Amino acid sequence: MTEKPELQLIDTNILVYAYDRSNLEKHRLAEEIVKTAWINQNSVLSIQNLAEFYSIITRKVQKPIAISKAKQIILDLIEGFETLKYSEQTIISAIDNQLIYRIPFWDALIVATMEENSVDAIVTENEKDFKKVEWLKVINPFKK
Repeated sequence: MTEKPELQLIDTNILVYAYDRSNLEKHRLAEEIVKTAWINQNSVLSIQNLAEFYSIITRKVQKPIAISKAKQIILDLIEGFETLKYSEQTIISAIDNQLIYRIPFWDALIVATMEENSVDAIVTENEKDFKKVEWLKVINPFKK
C-alpha cells in the first residue's frame, strides 16, 4: 500500500507569479510549480487564494489580464485542484491565530483553513509571516 503524499497549499503569490510575466524568472518557476502540483495532485488551494488571485491578476499587476481570461483560469484551477473552504468557525480561529502569531488576518485565515484540513505545508514567498506559525512548514521556492 502506498502512502498518500503530504499535501501542501499553494499560496496566492505563487499563483500570481504563474500567470503574470512581469518577473520572468519567478514566472517560470511558479508556472512549473503549479503544473507539477496539478499533475502530482499533491497540492491544494484555498477559496481565499482564488479570490485574492482574481483581484490581483485583474487589477494590481503590471499588465492586468482580462476578466474573462481570469475567470477561465480560476475555473481551470477549480477543476485541477482541491479547493479548501472555510466557515464562520474558521474566521474565529483566524482571529485567534492573528493574536497568537501576530500575523495579518488574511494570513491567519489561510493558517486556520489549513489547520482545519490537516495541511501543514505552504508554498509561498511570504516567509516573514508564515514562519511565525511553529507547526507550519514554509517552502519558499524563490529562496536561494
